[in-house]
Amino acid sequence: MMAIGDVFGGAVTFMRGSSTDWNAWFRHHRIKYSRHQGHLNVVFCDGHVASPTLQFLFEDTSDAALDRWNRDHQPHREELSP
Repeated sequence: MMAIGDVFGGAVTFMRGSSTDWNAWFRHHRIKYSRHQGHLNVVFCDGHVASPTLQFLFEDTSDAALDRWNRDHQPHREELSP
């Protein structure tokens, strides 16, 4: 499960299913986005660090992407916005 996440600034919420318009956000933050090459640094509760893409964190609905948001390592699809 993720514990701490990197952000580019300001208005990005670190939650799945938010109503963020990612295309507009990428255009607005393109310099910061390119600096990180489209990735965010994330520290997990077990102490390891990863650098997943924004798309993997916020748009991907695969089990591998969803289970990172939950401490029981289950995807919990019932929590996705309709």
